[in-house]
Amino acid sequence: MEVKVTYDGLRHIFELIKEKYTVISPVLKEGVIQLDSIEALEQLPSGYTQIEEKNFYSVKRSGEGIFSYQRPVLPFKRFINPPEFTFLVAKEENGEIKFEQKLPEKKLAFFDIKPCDLKAICILDDVFLNKNNHPDIYYKKARENIFIVAVTCFHPSDVCFCTSMGLSLKPEKGFDILITEIEDYFIVESGTKNGEEILKKIEGEELTEKDREKIKDRIKETEEKIKRAVNTDNLAKLLYSKIEDPYWKEIGERCLACTSCTQLCPTCFCFDIVEKNDPVNKISERIRVYDSCFSPTFATVHKFNIRQSIASRYRQWLMHKFAYWTDQFGEFGCVGCGRCITWCPASIDLTEEISRFRENDC
Repeated sequence: MEVKVTYDGLRHIFELIKEKYTVISPVLKEGVIQLDSIEALEQLPSGYTQIEEKNFYSVKRSGEGIFSYQRPVLPFKRFINPPEFTFLVAKEENGEIKFEQKLPEKKLAFFDIKPCDLKAICILDDVFLNKNNHPDIYYKKARENIFIVAVTCFHPSDVCFCTSMGLSLKPEKGFDILITEIEDYFIVESGTKNGEEILKKIEGEELTEKDREKIKDRIKETEEKIKRAVNTDNLAKLLYSKIEDPYWKEIGERCLACTSCTQLCPTCFCFDIVEKNDPVNKISERIRVYDSCFSPTFATVHKFNIRQSIASRYRQWLMHKFAYWTDQFGEFGCVGCGRCITWCPASIDLTEEISRFRENDC
């Protein structure tokens, strides 16, 4: 179902969604575009945009529409697979040990999720559910409670390389509702029955062929703005052939192993499990927390770290995204959002590092 609406129609859609869900959306807060719950459409950072480069980030006024900004600093995944959450509680009551499983219950609507973060959620769905022989019940429950409103991306930043990773600026699936902003109106389409039920309550106009041509033109113009790219042709095979390449050491001498890239990445999913014990109240909590392949203890087996050098940890991260992931799940583990480039304190740009491996390929 497709419909053309004004800003008032868009606000009506927002209000209908808010009746059933807590809305999570990009907001401008403390000088960055981040994620938070909102109560009104006017809380979007409309008219702002980000300036991003290697190890550089700022926000400025742009006046280029309602969805003028890029994706938020942190990905939406943190609301499905949080950085830290308790999933099991053990209590002693009347001499017996009782276990209580904790499952997420809150219904959330992701409002204005760009194609890169939308694709990342689809990738995580495969990791935790669709291509997992032991589906994650906690992720599954959280995912069932999510309503997704995606937005066609017309404002990429200078670190984006999503199109080279096979993404479309106007996603075709994975959303309940998709919004495409054209001049002073919005084209809204449903991707699920839940989305269609919302749009049935909205008054709007039918799309014309001229509207469709405008979308195609805007997409083409936007694609031309994206300058960074990763050549993915036979990339996994190339990287496998470079496992012993001395260039990894050179990268390792620059990398700080700060874990910034993995914490910001919308597809990184590694976690650890810790126990929090309260002997006084006879309660023990089992907690899942983010982990990173850059952490010194991540690859420790029987008290021995099999990846002691930073070079070996960076190699593990890059190889996983562009080689191992293809073996596990049939596609790359990178969506080209560019966050790792912006927030790397050592100014390491993975698109440049992959290009250097190609340049040195014999």
